[in-house]
Amino acid sequence: MIIDLDSWEEGYSDGLLGRPSQCTAGLDRLSYSSGYCQARACKATPEGPPLRLSTQRASQRHGRRSRLIII
Repeated sequence: MIIDLDSWEEGYSDGLLGRPSQCTAGLDRLSYSSGYCQARACKATPEGPPLRLSTQRASQRHGRRSRLIII
């Protein structure tokens, strides 16, 4: 399975902020939904969501979309 990290992070962000799930046309739906569900699950735990360390990603600096491959 290949997860588009840009789409996943958009979904994760929307889930953490409590926004409704709204995957825009330029995003991968499965990746967005996966990030959204993960964020909602993290919000529901007593520990809360993990901290985000990076605000700018290498893929944006190089003009490429990043992908995570899960085997």
